[in-house]
Amino acid sequence: MGRAGLPHREGVRRGWRAARMSAVAVITGGCSGIGAATARRLLTDFEDVGCALVDLHEGETGRPNVRRPGRVSSQRAGSRQSRSVPQTTNRSGPADVLAVLPYQLGFHPRRSLIAMSLRGTRVGLVQRIDLPPPGHVGDAVAAMMGPLLKGHPGSVLLIGFEERAGESRAMLDEMKKACETGGVEVNDRMVVRGARWFAPDCHKRCCPPEGSRLPAASEVAAVAEFVGRGICPLPDRAALADRLEPSWPVMSAELPACAAEWLTLRQSATNAGVAELEECRGNELNAWARALWAEDTPESTQALVAQDLAMLAVSLTDVDLRDALIAWLCPGTLAEELIDPMLLAQMRGALGEEPWLEGQITDFDQVIALQRIERRLCEVCAALPDLWAVPALTVLATFTWWRGDGALTRVALDRALRIDPRYRLARLLEQMVDLAIRPDRASA
Repeated sequence: MGRAGLPHREGVRRGWRAARMSAVAVITGGCSGIGAATARRLLTDFEDVGCALVDLHEGETGRPNVRRPGRVSSQRAGSRQSRSVPQTTNRSGPADVLAVLPYQLGFHPRRSLIAMSLRGTRVGLVQRIDLPPPGHVGDAVAAMMGPLLKGHPGSVLLIGFEERAGESRAMLDEMKKACETGGVEVNDRMVVRGARWFAPDCHKRCCPPEGSRLPAASEVAAVAEFVGRGICPLPDRAALADRLEPSWPVMSAELPACAAEWLTLRQSATNAGVAELEECRGNELNAWARALWAEDTPESTQALVAQDLAMLAVSLTDVDLRDALIAWLCPGTLAEELIDPMLLAQMRGALGEEPWLEGQITDFDQVIALQRIERRLCEVCAALPDLWAVPALTVLATFTWWRGDGALTRVALDRALRIDPRYRLARLLEQMVDLAIRPDRASA
């Protein structure tokens, strides 16, 4: 399974990624148009669950790597129970949807086409693909349409992000034709270029040919709330990939020796007996607590010493502990009866209950808690040298796929499988992403 721009284990098939999809369950509202009412509903959905993203990224050859679709679980992926959502104001039109989208994706789309599937009152699959070279538009459309049709959307919203006028038009036109051929109504088409947005299919006075200004962050309550929490999108997808590359050279130099020492101690504890292994795991889980629950400042994770990071890295070589951590991070992915009860009790004692399952906090606070954990995991992965990074990257990828963030999932898997193409959990997760199989999420 190819990964854009990187060699892989089954031959050098560089190019566009196969379709990766996920679904977001709607919270409220309906999607009968892209006027003010629809914009309010879409933004309400975004505020609660974030945007689930299929990310198809251009490789070196510029050719789409389109694979025959595999079987997808008959159960709708990523579904959640409806819940109340934060009330905001000043959400008056499609421009607000465009303004909040980068905050949900985590980065500003550049030279991309986004297809947002709509089904009754549901915002479903959201796909992003790099704008292809002119000779490969058909292949790119085919890569988008397979996943889109699987979701049986009632309609779709198409958004082109371009740098030059008309750059996204070929993809918008061919996607519209393909949707209509497939029996999917195109709700609307929009284009974003610079600080303005355009409605190519609207020729009324409300949609001037020179476009309309995108609202400032302070003018959209949903965006202002993100900004107020210190959450801002990265400049582009490349910045998202840079976020997970090794960035602490001094720590990376010290960590291998610390990790080798802790691994030796851990092996001795494992051989000594159950009590010794429990004590060793307890130290590791306390290190995870320090990493995940540190004060939310830019220096918090960097304040961890090499010994702590070594324990984090080595702990994930214990498959039972790794899976228990995934079960804690991603409720619903693994049945509790599959986890060693003693280990599960240890983990909850060290890490506590998942705050995103607490009914006392608001939906937006749950989203913030999840993003905080994601940020911590990203920082840990960036601190680890390649020799020890693969299990942590795979845990991060599992967490982000559970959340519905296909872009960050793919970036984490890229680095993990570049380092170790045979790491089984990463390979399994890559197949799940390619086939749009999302883990179940426990309801709050």
